[in-house]
Amino acid sequence: MNEKDILYQFDHARLGKFHLALVLLSGACWALVAYGVTIIGFLLPSLRQEWQVSSSLLGVIAGSGLLGMFIGSIIGGTLADRIGRRRTLVWALFISGIFFLVSSAAWDFSSLLILRLLTGMGLGAVIPIVSTMITEFSPAKVRGTLSVLINGCWGLGGTLAALVGYKVVLVYGWRLAMLLGCTAFILSVLVRVMLPESMRYLIAKGRLEEAQKQFEKIDLVHTEDQTPVDLSTSTIVEPNKSSGGIWSVSFARITGSLWFMWIALNFLYQGVLVWMPTLLASTHITEGRSFLLTMLISLGQIPGTLIVAFLVDRTRRAKLLIVSLVLLTLATLLLGVSQNDIWILTTGFLLMIFNGMTWGMAYSVSSELYPTRMRGAATGWAAGVGRLGGVPAPIVVALIMQQGGSLTLVFDLLAIAPFLAIVVISTLKMDTTGKSLEVISPG
Repeated sequence: MNEKDILYQFDHARLGKFHLALVLLSGACWALVAYGVTIIGFLLPSLRQEWQVSSSLLGVIAGSGLLGMFIGSIIGGTLADRIGRRRTLVWALFISGIFFLVSSAAWDFSSLLILRLLTGMGLGAVIPIVSTMITEFSPAKVRGTLSVLINGCWGLGGTLAALVGYKVVLVYGWRLAMLLGCTAFILSVLVRVMLPESMRYLIAKGRLEEAQKQFEKIDLVHTEDQTPVDLSTSTIVEPNKSSGGIWSVSFARITGSLWFMWIALNFLYQGVLVWMPTLLASTHITEGRSFLLTMLISLGQIPGTLIVAFLVDRTRRAKLLIVSLVLLTLATLLLGVSQNDIWILTTGFLLMIFNGMTWGMAYSVSSELYPTRMRGAATGWAAGVGRLGGVPAPIVVALIMQQGGSLTLVFDLLAIAPFLAIVVISTLKMDTTGKSLEVISPG
């Protein structure tokens, strides 16, 4: 079996046990990262009380994890293109587990600040690898759906963080919440045992014999439609991309647009969800009630994911992404004028629905627009640079709070980010629905 046959089998396979295992494990990894990112928001009130630190310093500790994710995403994505997707993912999970464990024993603010940076590096490396593996293993007709479903597990991880904040942190303290992140060790072993190396990666490296052996171990169920894809007549997104890096003439526009979008999305997410418990607690709402409201609000990402998962392979990616961004912008503005618990819960839930839609679409398109030879690195850079957009958000929100700024001002400022993303993304062509990765971006 030659390389075209192997790729064809993957692109035209029916969903089976292999894809189920891939989705479950990838989703668990995604949920772990979401938990690691979101849980810090539920620890900030406890940290402020234990170590008597200011709101601005709490913003710094939240931002340090995102800085670590920036570094980790770039390193993880680059290594995935050099030593393999699976091997890099195994090590990223193992390293994350180590620093979660040590973080649970942090002795002062400075130590936790450094440990959050290191934990973020491990978690950041997971994101581009999982996204790349889902993209490269999924059948072409459902690639968008599977990618979106994986991102939906972010909502599960965020909800778990809120539940832990409400049921664990308030009762047993913040250290146990950190210790729960050690499930990364278990995931590391499961990935090593259950998932193969990406066939596309092996083929791109010229390791066809190894790709054939790996392929024989995978039980794929084939569709009745076995008509080969005609690469010569298929429409590709941007022609002549067989050479050059992410900032070459062929890819510069795509890279710049995606980076801006990810910066905007992370700025909004970190500004809203990481500070949500503290923002609510700063009003008339008690700390426990603020945790409960945040947990209920975070559940909105799940229906948002299901909506876009149904639509992503049935419509053009670009249109669906822009619609999601518009709705996200409006919901952020509405949350800023919240006056009571019911309004906060309703608008916050809507915001999370549209956030789940937007992030699902963003991950779906980001890993499709580059060739296999640099997909990991390109996805890693986009995810990593995007995390930098989240670094100033907690600090900016903290400064506004210290100056006595209103919630309306906070959310009006945050809404600017997705609005600008609409302007940038609307200029990018992304006709990738149902197409083979080699058709979208050859080379």
